Amino acid sequence: MSSLIVIMMPGPDLVLITGLVLNGSLRVATAAALGMITAGAVQAGLGAAGLAALLAASPELFAAFRWAGALVLLGWAVLALRRFSRPAGSEDAAAGAAPAAGAIQPVGAAPAGAAAVMAAGPSERQAFVQGLLCTGSNPKVGIFLMAFLPQFVPAGMTPEAGVPLLAACYLALGLVWLLTWMRLVHRLARHLRSPRTLRIADGLTAVVFGVFAVRLALGG
Repeated sequence: MSSLIVIMMPGPDLVLITGLVLNGSLRVATAAALGMITAGAVQAGLGAAGLAALLAASPELFAAFRWAGALVLLGWAVLALRRFSRPAGSEDAAAGAAPAAGAIQPVGAAPAGAAAVMAAGPSERQAFVQGLLCTGSNPKVGIFLMAFLPQFVPAGMTPEAGVPLLAACYLALGLVWLLTWMRLVHRLARHLRSPRTLRIADGLTAVVFGVFAVRLALGG
């Protein structure tokens, strides 16, 4: 239960996934989710190999990783802020390809202008890298896993065997949650893919990434 609570807590990963579903597609968002889980697996492996303990014992190295991760998040915050700051006229121009009045759109089609916004979204490979960086740039992930999971190692099982098994279960639950969240957002997407809503989402994304960048940089 405690693992589910931790996994479902909102953070940069969930914000990135939501933005990719709204601006791209389920396949693109799934690629990002796989990148996040891959980064989590790498961090868990490095933590089991002793890197997490090294970071915990070396404030300077840990601070360097924190600042690198904060810069990544801050970069995304700036990009989202730039999209949010675009003049409204540019969105209207993107919607210029909208069907003429009275024209019939296919059932389930995205609102006018949304297709143009979605077309500018990242590819699946780019989304995978974004997910990899989003999770991998935070050194606290590996340290958290190494501090959180050992207390749940079953009796009679050595930590060397139990922690990797628990990490695999934890990451599997994380992937299931991300996929479930993507489906939920995708179902609501037809009501959310207006240029106005996407602009609001970009503004919220900039705020969330900016706040988490500051928190990570300050060690909070």
